[in-house]
Amino acid sequence: MPKLQTLLVLLLALVLLPRAGAALTVCNPAGQTEDGVYIDAVLNQTAKRDTAFPRTERESLADADDALEAFNALFLARGWGDGLPLIPPTPERVERMAAGYDLPGDFPIATLAPMEGVATVEKIAVNAVMAGCEPRHMPLLVAAVEAVSQPEFDLRGMSTTTNPDAVLLIVSGPVVKALGLNAAGGSFGRGNRANASISRALHLIIQNVGGSRPGITDMSTLGQPGEFVMFLAENSEASPWPSWQTEFGFLPERSVVTAAAVEGYSGIMGIGYSRQEFLDLVAQWLRGHDRPYRSAIILIIAQDTAKMLAREGWTRASIRDYLRSRARVPFRDWIRQYHGAKEARRGVPEDVLLTKDEDALIPKPFLDSLPILVAGGTGEKSMLLPCWAAGRMVSVEIRLPYGWK
Repeated sequence: MPKLQTLLVLLLALVLLPRAGAALTVCNPAGQTEDGVYIDAVLNQTAKRDTAFPRTERESLADADDALEAFNALFLARGWGDGLPLIPPTPERVERMAAGYDLPGDFPIATLAPMEGVATVEKIAVNAVMAGCEPRHMPLLVAAVEAVSQPEFDLRGMSTTTNPDAVLLIVSGPVVKALGLNAAGGSFGRGNRANASISRALHLIIQNVGGSRPGITDMSTLGQPGEFVMFLAENSEASPWPSWQTEFGFLPERSVVTAAAVEGYSGIMGIGYSRQEFLDLVAQWLRGHDRPYRSAIILIIAQDTAKMLAREGWTRASIRDYLRSRARVPFRDWIRQYHGAKEARRGVPEDVLLTKDEDALIPKPFLDSLPILVAGGTGEKSMLLPCWAAGRMVSVEIRLPYGWK
């Protein structure tokens, strides 16, 4: 039996891996403008580089002793990779991936900033292959592309700012279980193919189709690890409150993906605190936050803490009301931090800047939205995720093709 197993492994290797010295045909992941100009050509001109890029949708790489290694080196040199190994987007793999959606390959899903590349079904599929997705992931990925393309999300600003922003995807509804997404323990971390590959694919699409290229159009001072993967699935089975998507007007039986531009995250530990003390701890974090205005701060409450809050009668609405009433500082302290920071005043009501009473309590920070999500496994380790000030969260229903399984 061991000899038979060894023989099967060798046969699979011969079938699945590029042969030494064999040519490898791959599809071009780069986007084109509506005029048919490749984003790479525009980026090269912007960066004043003389690098020649292929102007074809398919390309046969020259024979090499290790075709897989040669492919990865070439795509990384062209700026089509994220630094991690890629799966070659062969025409056969791309065709299988595109079959996960029920629209033609040349159908335009969205136009993506900052360089206005058109994200067709095929371009989404090419980058999905490179990231390690499965065909059944396509409906979720297409909806995510639609979400980040909406004007209120402000992909242009997010993908070019010096801020350390990355796109966070939050998925809720029946598709969480259907795709085998990890919504339980370690859901924000490693170990699940769908969580990781779908998020990675979206970042590759923003880079290769939209043209957000580090050092050329993406001017982030430091960047952040979330530019590889940043993905959450709602643990609706462990949540004591209605499904996340109902907060945005969707029915609970619908599947929804929410895109948010997130700077990072901070842990909030609930162990040893009463429920009100836990909320006071969150309010204290908000009061100490650096900016006077945020479009949103996402509060992820661990399931054990959420259940204890619910047993005492707390709802999402009452939690938000409580936090807004507690996350305030005297005007004298508020203005001491921001009186000379013109950029930091963006979004602050004019009447606040004209305040004369130094004891008046001012919200810290001002928030358009404080969405609350239950995710992860057991325990009382919650999390706060501050969103980029300029953009807005966008939620899109995931449209499943007829007969999708």
